[in-house]
Formats: sequence, structure tokens, C-alpha cells
Amino acid sequence: MGLVDYSDSDSEAEVRLRPPSKKRRLSPEPVKELPPLPSSFRDQYSSTVRTSTRDDPSLHGGRKRATPHVDGNWPTHVDLEWIPEAAETALLSELIAEERSGYCGMKELQSLLHNELGVCLPLHISLSRPLVLQKTIYKEPFIRQLKQAVSRCNARAFETVPTSLRWHSNELGTCWFLVLQLLENRELAQLLSSCNNVAALYDQPLLYTEADDPSRVEDEERKADRGFHISIAWSLNEPESTEYDPPRPPWAGQPHITSAKSDQRLAELSIAFSEIKVRVGQDVSSIPLAASQAKKVNSDKACERTLPTTQV
Repeated sequence: MGLVDYSDSDSEAEVRLRPPSKKRRLSPEPVKELPPLPSSFRDQYSSTVRTSTRDDPSLHGGRKRATPHVDGNWPTHVDLEWIPEAAETALLSELIAEERSGYCGMKELQSLLHNELGVCLPLHISLSRPLVLQKTIYKEPFIRQLKQAVSRCNARAFETVPTSLRWHSNELGTCWFLVLQLLENRELAQLLSSCNNVAALYDQPLLYTEADDPSRVEDEERKADRGFHISIAWSLNEPESTEYDPPRPPWAGQPHITSAKSDQRLAELSIAFSEIKVRVGQDVSSIPLAASQAKKVNSDKACERTLPTTQV
């Protein structure tokens, strides 16, 4: 007896001639856009693995550390992080490309918008100089005191806008940064003061304190020199026309001649911040800012609309 035994040839033919069954085709579900990654996820991968304890410029495109590394110390920095959207990244890329081919002819201008793999990188506003905590036991108290200082100043989530392109050098004058100069507002001033107060407790250098020289009378001039900015590119080559009149400190930036079209494009950017980032070594902590008054008022009005009305 064979492995398969058919009852007769007629039934076999019937099976072969039977039309295939029609299966209902399901329409594909629309592709849903994935939600953005939370900032806490990015914080876990914000630092690269340290491959050397010595200052090796070859690992950083030729750049040198402004603060030399010392074993046992904890490099620390406080900033406001900005992750540009696709349209904003495209605009910033255009500005960098124009700078390469135009104003300085700086072919070696390196973008800070992407890493070597093409992944978009977060940009930032510095709220401190590069700090160095000299003992591990200082790490947690520093972050705790910074949280308390930010809470006391009552700074809220806010937005700011860039006003122009400028060139800023590092303190050593070995590297130049193309930056978006920002319009200072109350929140930036409050946060800077709070961060400087905590840095002073640890005998650390303060940021932009030169702009608060009492001999400088004009408030608007002090604000222009304060230096709040976002770096978008860097170069080891010094840009042309770097002489200032009168002399200005490196962090104040060199006024940069831009076309009316460029200024108009910059004015379209509105950059929002809702938390502070504190980097101690390779650890990153977030300090959320309170919701802005406008958002809080809108939220309160929404709650009022949903509450049932009662008649007395």
C-alpha cells in the first residue's frame, strides 16, 4: 500500500478542479508617526566613551581642551538643550554652507548639527563655564543645590529668538565657533545668576560676569555683550576681520555681517526650553522648569470649561 491512498480518480480530479477559495484582503493600517524620544533617553547616550585620559586633539578634530583633564576630577557643565526639528536643521545647514563659500571662504568649517554617522545632535546654550568638581562627594550636593537655586529663582519654561550670526572664540583663541546670538530675556538672566551663585560655592569660574561691570552704564550694551548663544559650527581657522573697536572679550563675539535675507530667516526661529541639563562626567541630570504663565493660564481656562455649572 502506498504512502497516500486515494479512494478513486474522480475525487482526485474534483479536488484539482475546485476553484481556489477567495480570502478577504485586509487593507493595511495607516502608518502612525512614532512619538519623539524623551530627553531622558538621549541623556543616556549623550557622551562618547572616553578613549584617552590625556588631551589628544586628534580625537576631537584638532581641538584642544580649554580645561585640561585631571584624574579624579569631574568635568561639569550646565546648559539648556535644543534639539532642532527637520526644517530648523535644514535652515541651519544652509547658513553653514553659505558661510563656507561666502564670508570667510572657510572650507574647514565643521558642522555641529550631525555626528559622523549623520545623526542629528542636540545644540545648547551654556549656563556655566566648563567647571571642575575636584571630589566625587561634591557631585550630588552640586546638583541638589543647583535644583534648589533654580526653584528659588522661579524661572519658567520660555522661548527666545536668534538676532544675528556671530563668531566666538574659545578662551585659548585656538578654536572659533559660528553661533546664533540670542535675545536675552528675564529667564536667561535669572538662570545665569542662579548657576553662577552655585558655581561660586565651589570656587568655580563664573560665566559672563564681565558684562556686569558697574562701570558699564548702558543696560542694553551689557545685554548685547552678555553672550548667550548657540554654536552651530566650528573651525580651527581664525575668521577674517577679527579686530574689534573697542576691544571685546572672546565670549562677547564678533559682530557678523549678514544679509537682510539671512536676518529674516533667523527671525523665523523660535527656540523653546523647558529644562536644564547638568553634565557631571558622563552622567546627565535634568532639572525641569515650571510651566510658563501663558500655558498655565490656558490650562486653567480649559479646566473651567470642563467643570459643570451649578445653579443656586
